[in-house]
Amino acid sequence: MEFEIIENEKSVKVIIKENEKNLANATCFWKNTPKIDGKNIGAIGEFEYEIEEAGIKVLNKCEEILKSKNVKTIVAPMNENTWKKYRILKFSRGDDMFLLENVNPIEHNDLFIKAGFKELYTYTSTKGLIKDAYTSESLDIIEEKIKSENIKIRKFNKANYMEDLKKIYNISIKSFYRNPLYTDIKEEEFLKQYEQYIQMIDEDLILIAEKGNKEIGFVFSMPDFNELKSTGKINTIIVKTIAVIPEYEKLAIGNVMLRKISQIAKKKEYEKWIFAFMYSNNTSQKMAKRNRTEVIREYALYGKEIIV
Repeated sequence: MEFEIIENEKSVKVIIKENEKNLANATCFWKNTPKIDGKNIGAIGEFEYEIEEAGIKVLNKCEEILKSKNVKTIVAPMNENTWKKYRILKFSRGDDMFLLENVNPIEHNDLFIKAGFKELYTYTSTKGLIKDAYTSESLDIIEEKIKSENIKIRKFNKANYMEDLKKIYNISIKSFYRNPLYTDIKEEEFLKQYEQYIQMIDEDLILIAEKGNKEIGFVFSMPDFNELKSTGKINTIIVKTIAVIPEYEKLAIGNVMLRKISQIAKKKEYEKWIFAFMYSNNTSQKMAKRNRTEVIREYALYGKEIIV
């Protein structure tokens, strides 16, 4: 086996070959990565392997490279930061893969553990029937309170999608900064990531909450087009993101928007919904539980301290 190293300004790609055949590869990142205790971590992403021995050697080589860049902590798998592909599938109930579910395969867990990594964070996706969506008189009271605060909830404007994507960006960077391993993202990059889904979205399934001209919250959900391939029709929507900026969180706007999404989805004859990629114990996971959804998938993110 022999290594091929390809380096640029912010990353190094490591490939291990035998007789010109690629046996494993990964990319090491140390710039634009998240911070822990104010210091940038290293990330290992774009990881693939054909045989276990080669995979472990590639991970060890990445660790050696990141150590030379003065990195003290490594997180993997992560393609630079959490705005891009990260996490490994840890558990599956057996449901078909849904749209947007782009994670490393389940067999990678054992490999990372053998390479000395430990589980750092856990995430879940849950699924349930939309008819079981949570509703109560308390939500009616909350909705009236929101109206009295001159807060309006409206659907996404697909005809003017760029302006609404900018509003979603503004909410995201204000509400996600407390999330584990958060990194800033430039507006241009954020818009590019979301713009690719514009042709697939249903504007009725994306809601934006505003107070005057100020955007304060949103729910981003969309049809699961993967179902179209397997069953010939779409019965499920994916609730990808629920976000409210901190100063308005106590108003429970997210719960009201989520109920509206369920009502709209039922009218459109969707039967199921998936709450996707929720970090353990955060508000979204509590909402998913309240709406009687069940875990269909768990994902893991691994970490390792570099011994100096």
